[in-house]
Amino acid sequence: MLDRKRLGFLAGAGLFAIVAAASAYGEAKAPSKELTYIKNAQGMQIKSMGTPNVDAFLQDIISSDDPKAPLTCGLFRLEKSAPLTYDYTYDEAKIILEGSMTVSDGKNTVTATKGDVLFFPKGSTITFTTEKEGLGFICGQRARDNS
Repeated sequence: MLDRKRLGFLAGAGLFAIVAAASAYGEAKAPSKELTYIKNAQGMQIKSMGTPNVDAFLQDIISSDDPKAPLTCGLFRLEKSAPLTYDYTYDEAKIILEGSMTVSDGKNTVTATKGDVLFFPKGSTITFTTEKEGLGFICGQRARDNS
């Protein structure tokens, strides 16, 4: 029969062995989180940005729930109108899905078309225009609905 002292020692040794094994192989893996699937997101209604004389629309679709490293993805549409100038307070990447957009940071101007990727670093001021219209998928390091 084991006394309490030996039982405590054996329990501690067993816990040490488990921790050592986990350290040797990396941390114990948490159960996988479920993926999110949004069918036909590109066909969603996109709300106006509310900028006077500018036909610009932005709709957040999906966000992470990590407050230390937020990530929000959505759709941005621009129709021919007055230019939209936007001051980025976060990093954002955009891939053009349809049409085209002309973007300028005051030094460089490019016309991006379907399949092109743009990156806007935090602190940049970007002016958007289009000859007709353009649709882009955006991913920004910001909380949802904080554009």
